[in-house]
Formats: sequence, C-alpha cells, structure tokens
Amino acid sequence: MKKLTLIISIFLVAMTSCHSGKQFLDNAAPEERALNIMKVTDEEKTTVLMPEVRSGFPKNFATTRWSGNKNNGIHWGCNKLLSASPDGDEIAYMTAENKQTNIMIRRTTANGSATQRTFRDVTDFSWGGDGKLYFSGEGISVIDAHVGSLVRQLTNNESDCNPTVTDDGKLLFFSRFDRTGPSIWSLNLENGALTQCAVGYEPCTIGNNKEAFVCVRNNTSGCSEIWLVDFVKGQETIILSDKNISYSHPCVSPNGQWLVCQGNSKSSINKKQNTDIFAIRMDGTGLVQLTFHPAQDQCPVFSADGRYVFFLSDRANKKEHTNIWRMNLNNMMGF
Repeated sequence: MKKLTLIISIFLVAMTSCHSGKQFLDNAAPEERALNIMKVTDEEKTTVLMPEVRSGFPKNFATTRWSGNKNNGIHWGCNKLLSASPDGDEIAYMTAENKQTNIMIRRTTANGSATQRTFRDVTDFSWGGDGKLYFSGEGISVIDAHVGSLVRQLTNNESDCNPTVTDDGKLLFFSRFDRTGPSIWSLNLENGALTQCAVGYEPCTIGNNKEAFVCVRNNTSGCSEIWLVDFVKGQETIILSDKNISYSHPCVSPNGQWLVCQGNSKSSINKKQNTDIFAIRMDGTGLVQLTFHPAQDQCPVFSADGRYVFFLSDRANKKEHTNIWRMNLNNMMGF
C-alpha cells in the first residue's frame, strides 16, 4: 500500500508544475482555430486529474515510469487517465475525492452529470470494447462500466499498470515495471494465459489485433519513442522518434489508420516547453502537431467514430485546473 500511495502522489495531480508567469487564458491558440476546441467539463463542478509534468530530467530514465525529453529538460507521468466509451456517448476520467483517486463517467455533452464507478485508489485505466473498465491499483482489476460494484482482480503485481483490452474483450495488455525497466505483458481473459510480449510501456491495442500493439519506449539517449510491435512475428517498427521531441500516450483511431499522442514542444506564446497533442499515420508518415497552447495538453483519445479527439488540459483558467476538452478533426488530415 505504501508503494501504491507513492505512485499516486508522484503521477496524479490536478494541476501541473511546469507553468510560471502570466497565463494565456484563451480557449485555443491561433494555430488551433480549425479544430473548434470545446471544453467538456467545468473545474468549478468537478476535479479532473492529469499526469504530472515536471522540468528537469530523471536519473536512470530508460527504466523509470516517466516519459520525457532530455535535450529539452521536461518529463511527465505515464498514467492513462482518460478513455471514451465504445458507443461514443460517454467519457471516463480520474478524480480525487476523500483522499482517493477514482474513475468517473459522464456524458460527452457539456454540463453532463458524472457517476463514480470505483471506490479505491486507482492509478490509471481504460474503457474496453466489452463495456468494462480495466484499471490498475495493486494489480489490474475490472468492473462493469455501469452496473453493480463487483470488482474482479486480474493480476496481483502492484507494479502492473496501463491496462488496455482488445475490442472483443478477449486479450488484455498491460505494463509491468521492475528494476530492469518496463515490459508489456498480455493476459488471455478466456483461459488465463499470461505472456511477456516485449520491452516498453503504455500499450495501445489496435482493434481486435491479438498479435500486435503500439507502445512507448525510453531510449538511452533520453527520448521517449512510439513503436509498433508484432510480438508474434517478432517485428518491431519505430513510428515516432525525434531527439528533440518525445512522445507518449498513443491512441489508435477506430479505422486503424491514424495515431494520436502527446509530445513536448516549445510554445510560441511563452517560449517554454510544454506538452501538446500530435497525430501521425500508422505507417509513420504525415506527422502533424494539433495543439499549440502553452498549457499542458495530455492523454488524447479518439471518439468512437473517429471524428473527435478528447484530451486533458489545464488551459484557459488562472488556477491551472484540469478539464476535459474536445477537438474536431473533420477539417484536418482527411478525417
């Protein structure tokens, strides 16, 4: 329990720590006008958590739980704290109430009410295509997204995190951290078979593909990269790697053709490093930066129809509180 509490205190914060000076309070930066960015939650009514962002660089980066970029002196937590429902009607996020971190669900429409679905300390989660919430906290567990309070424990290793399940709900991928660094494992939810698949963390499923996933790896040069791993064929391909920009939190589009993620960039407004949202084709072409706000933009996830991307940001308020935001991709990149 002490280890879990430490993990939560390091990675889950309602406000980030890289801002200083005057804030840019507009909802969108000039470069974002075509995205029709809209705020979904209200910081006055609910607390939304996002991974912590820090300046500087951690020691032993390749084996830590941080993503980041050494050349630009910025790093951030690897927790997945936002997920969209399979039917596209709801969004799930993390909140902190009564000294606990838990999953909340609400409609994607503005001003919707929220329902708490877990009642224990949760570190991160994802919403499976089977309508269940898979979450970490002293191992990986699962609960129905809407009905009842029955929690099924799937793994017991307290270092397990980043759970994500194939669309048919049959295969779970997750990250496991030890002193040698992170690795990605799979758990067959039908027969209980547990398999170590590859080096990396933050696995992202590709539809019902049970042989491949997208993940993040920290290299020895101090950069976080995004890889496509086919662990059955033994094929591993870099999708995104740049010595000055690190990437994490990948999410594959419903049609399997695009990937969104977050990475570091230097704001043209305040000249400081922050996290922004990027998109790229799965074949590694067509990289485009979507957000340019000097605030922290993190944890992008596609809507069920692929038209929108939801993300976490502390933009547009003086106290740097986090909210859920939505961007419209209809006019971008042929979406």
